[in-house]
Amino acid sequence: MGFSSIVGTVVILSTLLVCAIYLYTSMDLNIEKISKAYSDYIELENKKLRERLEIISAVNSSNIINITVKNDGSVVLEPSKWTVLYNGTPINFSVYPNVKYLFPLNTVNISINATAPARLCIISEYGNKYYYSIP
Repeated sequence: MGFSSIVGTVVILSTLLVCAIYLYTSMDLNIEKISKAYSDYIELENKKLRERLEIISAVNSSNIINITVKNDGSVVLEPSKWTVLYNGTPINFSVYPNVKYLFPLNTVNISINATAPARLCIISEYGNKYYYSIP
């Protein structure tokens, strides 16, 4: 009876040790993923706070509206990742000059096929919204 209780105790303790090691490794991997996701989130929020676009003008000529946008923030932006809303509806747009990146203090022209009166909204790659009304 004494021998079997010692063996039973050793089996239970070894099983608990194996389970604890497994749980530790899986928790360590998950905590690492959560930490990485949180740091990515903080980085995106910082970029969102440092981003600032200014719609300088919007000129209506026949069936085309030309919008001049200036990057007043301190973050480099990609105009191809923006969304332009015309009266609340997403609309295709073209960028001139055809640049991949919009550096701080530079301007870009956006052209859309639409007419005035209009309420325009540019949604940047970080989710900030910038509004402009054309009477």
